[in-house]
Amino acid sequence: MSNLSKLLNQKTPIWFMRQAGRYLPEYKEIRKKERNFLNLCFNPDLAAEISLQPIKRFGFDFIILFCDILVIPYALGKKVDFKEKLGPILEKTKNVKEFKSLNYEISMEKLSPVMETIKKIKKQKPEINLIGFCGGPFTVLTYMIEGGTSKNHLLVKQKIKEDREDFKNLIKIITNLSIKYLESQIISGANIVKVFESWAGLLDERDYEDFIIKPNKKIQENLKKKFPSIPIIFFPRNSGYNIFAFIKNIDCDILSLDKEFPKELLNLAKEKKITLQGNLDPQILIEGGKKLEDEVKKIMIEFSNYDHIFNLSHGILPITPIKNVEKTIEIVRNFNEAKKSY
Repeated sequence: MSNLSKLLNQKTPIWFMRQAGRYLPEYKEIRKKERNFLNLCFNPDLAAEISLQPIKRFGFDFIILFCDILVIPYALGKKVDFKEKLGPILEKTKNVKEFKSLNYEISMEKLSPVMETIKKIKKQKPEINLIGFCGGPFTVLTYMIEGGTSKNHLLVKQKIKEDREDFKNLIKIITNLSIKYLESQIISGANIVKVFESWAGLLDERDYEDFIIKPNKKIQENLKKKFPSIPIIFFPRNSGYNIFAFIKNIDCDILSLDKEFPKELLNLAKEKKITLQGNLDPQILIEGGKKLEDEVKKIMIEFSNYDHIFNLSHGILPITPIKNVEKTIEIVRNFNEAKKSY
């Protein structure tokens, strides 16, 4: 069970998206020895060590599992590779017929090293909340159809326009496996889970309902049936005003925010008892100095009357100076101490 409520009552806790990884010198040392990123995700000893590196260095309030959202396509039988400076390269998905012989048990077996990682982390740090995660079904499918990262997502847009039903069926497969995957993470020891719907901002209202709201709602409802006390974080990135439809239809425990968001969301979140997470711009974290200090303080003040977890509006960037991470944590914790004295 998560002790999130107790934590929120004591202070504004802090962690960063992608806190385990590429900006840390100790992570870079491991990467010199293991160049294959997918092998690293499936090596429980190394993945557990990487997950714990930012805890040892900074004392963050949450551990985030070191893994990647694209283990799902791999588990579905697709070739997945990660090329330096290029990013993920996937065997392209054309239609649902490619998965006619899909066996979810076999897919979950491929993901079993991730569960071993979680068990190893919890054995070493049982007292700290561990966040497991998966990619949002739409986001994962964009990578599968495009064959990797895309600037214009033309293949995805074309697929939705020309073969909407097939697209829906592909989303269903990813959603079903994601549910099984998150359930296993929770059983293995994850106290909180997060769904990264990174490409939610691509879709208009109708498509947003079909491909963002419906699959995320299915994940939420299935997990809550089995694990009612486990908090779920949703991050429907760049949703704009679609975010209101999202929280109207999905009972979020925690909502991750972009650097810009509709301010009306604050009171609605309070009314719905949603904890808000965010929302420092990762670019400002790189810049540092007075600009960083002012922005961190501004965020702390803006969210001071709401349940809030301090975080970034997206993942920490590789060139982020360590001293700026340390400074951010110091400001947040000093603010907490000052608030206690009132």
